[in-house]
Amino acid sequence: MEIEMGLFDNMVLQINSKGVTDSDFSGKCSATGKVLLTVKDGKNIPIKGFKNVVVGEAKKGTFKGKIKGLKAGGPYSIEISIQGKSGEISEKKIVRNLLAGYVWVAAGQSNMQGCGLLKDAAKPHPMVRAFFMNDRWGIAKDPIHNLWECVDDVHVDLGVVRGEIARPLVGTGPAVAFAKEMYHLTGIPQGIIACAHGGTSMAQWDPSLKHLGGKSLYGATLRRIRKNGGKIAGIIWYQGESDSTQDACNHYSERMKKLVRSFRKDIKIPMLPFVAVQIGRFINTGFRREYWNSIQDQQYRLLRKIKKFSLVPSVHLSLDDTIHISGRDHSILGKNLAYAMNVLMQGKKAGLAPIELDERSIRIKVVPPNNYVDIILKFKNVAKSFVVPEGTRPSGFSIGDPEPGSFIYDIKIAKDTVILRTNLSPSGIEGKFLYHGYGLDPYCNIKDTDGRLIPVFGPVRLGQYRALTPMITEWDIMFPFEIPQGVDAKLNGLNIAHSHGINWNRTKFETRFCDLHEKFTDLKGKDFIIWFSRKIKIKEPMKLAICLGYDGPVKLWIDGKEIFHDPRGTNPAWEDKAIIKFDTQTGEHNLVIALGSNKCRAWGICLRLERTDIPKKIIKSGEIFPMPEFD
Repeated sequence: MEIEMGLFDNMVLQINSKGVTDSDFSGKCSATGKVLLTVKDGKNIPIKGFKNVVVGEAKKGTFKGKIKGLKAGGPYSIEISIQGKSGEISEKKIVRNLLAGYVWVAAGQSNMQGCGLLKDAAKPHPMVRAFFMNDRWGIAKDPIHNLWECVDDVHVDLGVVRGEIARPLVGTGPAVAFAKEMYHLTGIPQGIIACAHGGTSMAQWDPSLKHLGGKSLYGATLRRIRKNGGKIAGIIWYQGESDSTQDACNHYSERMKKLVRSFRKDIKIPMLPFVAVQIGRFINTGFRREYWNSIQDQQYRLLRKIKKFSLVPSVHLSLDDTIHISGRDHSILGKNLAYAMNVLMQGKKAGLAPIELDERSIRIKVVPPNNYVDIILKFKNVAKSFVVPEGTRPSGFSIGDPEPGSFIYDIKIAKDTVILRTNLSPSGIEGKFLYHGYGLDPYCNIKDTDGRLIPVFGPVRLGQYRALTPMITEWDIMFPFEIPQGVDAKLNGLNIAHSHGINWNRTKFETRFCDLHEKFTDLKGKDFIIWFSRKIKIKEPMKLAICLGYDGPVKLWIDGKEIFHDPRGTNPAWEDKAIIKFDTQTGEHNLVIALGSNKCRAWGICLRLERTDIPKKIIKSGEIFPMPEFD
């Protein structure tokens, strides 16, 4: 008698919503007859109602049965026997040290496989078991992904050498800590089916490859689930780093939705709980920020696209190398995964869903005396209040268009609200984007009182939808230009002819604000003129606006025609201080600006163009349309 599916030494049998087993098992045999089952407790005493119970039948060389109604707990021993027509027992098999509880799949890539230092691994617990890669159950102990003993060939195809432990000092992941915390929260035994493989992409996890069985990641995972009876409580998932490329990141959301949908269909659990880890930090070259952040933002937005789905941030956790969560902090990640999973299973009585920005409630408040704006952000699912570690200031937010600039000078937190104090004007906020956790190595420290971090997200558009170019940071300039006769310091009397014959110097500025004040050290207190010039290329007739920031008297010409003059210009030079509208035709046009030095109190300008003839619905849709270009 050989059991092939659903019943093995040391395993965890999945319980149903009523807290009892409803588990299938099957195997090979030579006898024919009824399949009997006897369950005994840890003292070898038969469990009431489970002594020689008929649970299936054996015929044509195979047997199958079902273990129904066994309560969560254990350890149990189970005796399976085959009774012939005359009542004799012809074959018998005893399976020892079983538990009944929750069984989870741990899948994804290296951070789920486990690359944290083993010296910091979670301590084993007898009520927490793992189905290791060699298809054997045992007490869960990192590394649970013992790939060097794998049964499924897909792991060998992906580079594993059977019998060779590639990295003996590492192997800690979040799954053991997750299962231990789930046992602590529920009092119910826990089992983990280890299915992750480092470095793998969503394309390699494609459910369409399941027909390859153990030659595909998805097929191997299904095989392992089915070998253990075909029922699980949920999936914990950590993957996305390998999809942080130009080609792959555009498909990430759809591939994730397909993966979750396929698991639910193939396991026949329509609302199977699925908790993903949002990818963390990367301290090296090899990935580009925009693709990395795109994966993080897509993972965040899957909260609204997939039912019974949750997300756990990891960007605040320490690393044991340039990309892998430390063995020490995998205990934190495991606990956070358990919190999120328990909420999916038990609902609001168990806790809160992941923290989310309420984008519809974003408010802009103008604050005197500089009339800069505060951006007031309200969040959902915050436990009591936001907090930061003692002695630190709230961090993690940035604003850009799209690249972040130096706009936030302070962050305040209060209950479920974050207030960003900025140096932006009310109009300067338009076209900007909000980020939390921007870049490959951000510092984010705002959590709620349950210890849950605000997830990485962004870009989130601030203000109205506007068709804006980036700030122009490259100009042809000339200074100091002595104030001509008949012209005063406020640029009264200055005309475009005064710029004729200037020797322009192309200058690339490092920031959005084209700042020249460090070059004024020998001109302190003097009045002079700074000239800026740039050619604009227009592909079709457009209605445009010049959005200009400046901190001194200023004049502006388009193709030699004066269209703006502010003789009282002074600091600060906030963005969009003046918005100058004009119409233009196809072709090349020359933009010239004169800035008065205001006795060297003026430092420079910031300028971008807006196309004002594009409806907001087109901008919002993401449709591509021509914009002004610069030579």
